[in-house]
Amino acid sequence: MTRWLLPAIAVLLLSACAQVPLGSDHLGYDARRDALTRVDAWEMRGRLAVDTGGRAFQGSFAWHQRADMLDLAVRGPLGAGVLHVAGTPSSMTFTARGDTRTLTDPEADLSALLGWWLPVGSLHAWLLGLTDTKFRASSENGTDGTLAAFEQRQWRVTLPTYQLATIPGHTPGVLVPKRIDLAHGELKLRLTIDDWRPTNP
Repeated sequence: MTRWLLPAIAVLLLSACAQVPLGSDHLGYDARRDALTRVDAWEMRGRLAVDTGGRAFQGSFAWHQRADMLDLAVRGPLGAGVLHVAGTPSSMTFTARGDTRTLTDPEADLSALLGWWLPVGSLHAWLLGLTDTKFRASSENGTDGTLAAFEQRQWRVTLPTYQLATIPGHTPGVLVPKRIDLAHGELKLRLTIDDWRPTNP
């Protein structure tokens, strides 16, 4: 029993440690927002799980942001391409299974294609652990000046863990989400961010 019990305990401990934020950036929420919004271009990579209430999906994603332009690629568990979205909040292209469409009203058009409401214009802020300043929000404060959760645009966003990201001019770094749980009715999304970094614009 000992031969398999000790490795199992070690795995559980490592999994628990992976959920603990790595230190603090010693910034309040407003100072962190200022630091992150001054980063003109950034990228994040990670894993996602989607539960629509009737179907479930897991995969990986890569999100590139430059000013108000985004480029999102989502792939299935075996690396198969699922969808690609690129553009600005006013005009985007959507590609899935080789079919590309132009979205002139991205939030409405993308929501219609996916089958559920997705406030794509606010996601760039939510992914940084910030509320979208263009819309009202109800927030719950966490530790180290972070947000633990907030409700905005009919979605509840929970931010259980953060991690330090390296940003020029900030030592030891700036806290960004490590995990993001999003819920809208029966729809639930979980994002685990493996890597977040500034990029050259």
